[in-house]
Amino acid sequence: MKIEKGIIASSQLTFMIIGFIQASNLLLSFSSGIVSHDAWLAILIAMVLSIPFVLSYAALGREFPGKNLIQISDIIYGVYLGKIISVSYVFIFFALVCQNLRYFSDFLITFIFPETPIWAILIMLTFISAWAVRAGIEVIARCSFIIIAIASTIILATSLLLLPDMRFRNFLPILDVPLQDLIHGTHIIFSINYLEIVVFLMVIAFVNKPKQIKTSMVGGLILGGVSVLILEVRNTAVLGTVSEIVSSPSFVTARYISVAEVLTRMEMFVAIMLITTVFLKVSILYYAVVLGSAQIINLRSYVPLVIPIGISAISFSIILAGSSMEQIHSAIYTWPVFILPFQLFPVLSLFIVKIRKKFKKRWANKK
Repeated sequence: MKIEKGIIASSQLTFMIIGFIQASNLLLSFSSGIVSHDAWLAILIAMVLSIPFVLSYAALGREFPGKNLIQISDIIYGVYLGKIISVSYVFIFFALVCQNLRYFSDFLITFIFPETPIWAILIMLTFISAWAVRAGIEVIARCSFIIIAIASTIILATSLLLLPDMRFRNFLPILDVPLQDLIHGTHIIFSINYLEIVVFLMVIAFVNKPKQIKTSMVGGLILGGVSVLILEVRNTAVLGTVSEIVSSPSFVTARYISVAEVLTRMEMFVAIMLITTVFLKVSILYYAVVLGSAQIINLRSYVPLVIPIGISAISFSIILAGSSMEQIHSAIYTWPVFILPFQLFPVLSLFIVKIRKKFKKRWANKK
């Protein structure tokens, strides 16, 4: 039984991935504190390392056209083991929803709404995302183009306006950090900023041109990665070592913009960019949770699960960590290690599929 009947274009898949990665701009400070002014290099290395894994995700999707991660797990590993794997992925996607909601609310409370209770911010973003999820994948995909247009315009405009404040000596000396720290920082970006797009294995089943999935996913990864790289280069060039100690370098950097003392307070545009891209990222993760849950328990529609899962996400986001510093410590030292096996597992699934096909072919030839 097909729960979701929506169809999206391959270009919309690209836009969704770009926005998903751009939302990780909120998390750039996690690696900046470790690799210092070499964060741009860690971003570049992580992006290159991510490409083979994204190609594997696309190849797995092409092996099972019209199937998402939940259905693919059942086919490859059988009903029982497949269900265990599916439940694990739904749990991971739900955890990502809660984490991104918490990061976002901490950002707004720190910089914009210091007197607002955290639950109010969580309810607002979750409510908007719930509306998008109920409307279906087509609506989320259509929103992605508008969001990318807004975010890309803000990135380009703020970067150009900050050119007079950039000091490229802030990048020297290059590779001044220990190799261990560079590997650690690269791993954080690799697992949090890039390979979280494993969630798109829940979406690629709805692409109207399956043959273009590989191009769309790799294109989205590279374009999203380049936009994050531009932000990091801009932030480091303007702030220098200060970028290592602030929780949102992009927001702080935008405060330096002043054109004839008239064009100022541009950080609010950065806040708009973060709000829209985080909305897109949360909506995609939220959608994966409700769709996966509905498929696991064999519901005819995922719509009845939208509100209960949204309420659960708000509750868990509040109790997720005692403070923002606790959350940051977990993101740097715990979460990248915990989530990495789930990001690598589709590669194993693809390997199993290829081996099975090879043995079936040999067996057919012997007959």
